Amino acid sequence: MEAPLQQRIVGAIVLVTLGVIFIPALLDGSGYRSRQVQDIEIKEKPEFPPLKQRKVAPIPTPLEVNKQEQAKLQKTDSRQSHKKPIKSFALQVGTFGSNENAEKMRDQMREAGYTAFVHKSTSKGKTRYKVRVGPELERSVLEKIKSDLKKSKKIDAYIVNHP
Repeated sequence: MEAPLQQRIVGAIVLVTLGVIFIPALLDGSGYRSRQVQDIEIKEKPEFPPLKQRKVAPIPTPLEVNKQEQAKLQKTDSRQSHKKPIKSFALQVGTFGSNENAEKMRDQMREAGYTAFVHKSTSKGKTRYKVRVGPELERSVLEKIKSDLKKSKKIDAYIVNHP
């Protein structure tokens, strides 16, 4: 007999043998019971107290809500002129005539770890670019930064109101 034919016959015999061994184990039904039989406990039906008739306030529509809010705002506007705005501060570290120089200084401050920005202002027809650190709600934080900048970078900065 030729070698390829012998190999095919041996392979067929091995497959049939494996089938004879494993197929009955898979089809004996033992897995069916474990998948289908489950003990489920159902609790007794809870008893709820009877519902009482309550009068519920009507829910206003969005148009009614807007009208009510506008009426409240008008009343508060007549009572108070306006609330006091939140006061914050910034530390001005430089004033420049060109935006490029201001952005260089801003980038230096950012590299040093400070939150810096450029504020553009115009007065008497001249545009100035002011580099500021902050803003902060507490002046004491900026006082500390001011002293640090004076020691490390020899910058004489001053605190201004923001915005």
